[in-house]
Amino acid sequence: MQRFEKVMARRFFMMLITAVAGLFTVLTPGFLTAEQPVSAVKPFQIRTLTVCVIDADRQPLADVRIYQNQIFFAEAAEKHLLENSYHTTDARGIVVLEAKGKNYGLGLWVSKDKYCPLHAWWSPKYQTDGGQIPDEFTFQLERGTSIGGTIKDEQGQPITGVRVAVENLTSITPLAMFDNTPLQAGLRPEPRHWLAEEDDVVTDADGRWRLNNVPADDQLHFHPRVREAMPSAPELGLKLSHPDFQSDIRFGQLQRQQGITLESLRSQTAVIVMQRR
Repeated sequence: MQRFEKVMARRFFMMLITAVAGLFTVLTPGFLTAEQPVSAVKPFQIRTLTVCVIDADRQPLADVRIYQNQIFFAEAAEKHLLENSYHTTDARGIVVLEAKGKNYGLGLWVSKDKYCPLHAWWSPKYQTDGGQIPDEFTFQLERGTSIGGTIKDEQGQPITGVRVAVENLTSITPLAMFDNTPLQAGLRPEPRHWLAEEDDVVTDADGRWRLNNVPADDQLHFHPRVREAMPSAPELGLKLSHPDFQSDIRFGQLQRQQGITLESLRSQTAVIVMQRR
């Protein structure tokens, strides 16, 4: 396995408490537990967390999507419980969430069209302050910038219906990669790793795709330790999939093979060729 794939595998393992746990259940919102639903083990402590979302001018943002994932212990419970929920900010840019039981991992993913998505998580296992969930927390979303391109077949014809997933690889932290990284206070909020999942961006009849929630270039910088470990990794990783064409097995595969640069994605002149199965 190449170094890049090892790093990505390490990142996803370290994020198991929040991100991975959430992804496994994102298609089936509700409660998961090894033995019984959350409702069957009450009572447990419930506290509120008021989330406020504002823009760069500190004005409230309504209709912001918030995905909440929490792993927690109820009183006298031997096994953890997992709850996923979805929320939307009101006209004041506010939503009140519930944090339950003894926190083991709480993650919030915040997104709105044309804005750069953010993420915050609290985990006592990986952060010195991970057990200190605040009463209030504010996300300030910056306006996103655009990338795009065209997907064609070997005859130069556009391919419709290609799903384009996009990752912000510069969001990878040393904590997600190295065992010897000392624990420290959590960085909150931080850039969300996923900019587009597979169903978010699909090519049109002309084979074109576009994404408008990408951080500006001056925000796409690798941590020095991460860049040293992944010297050839692109800032933004693409993963293309289509049932009739040979798709990416891992992020950045076709992108790197065909020399697609960040500049060409910015100018939306990037052309990626997919081979028919």
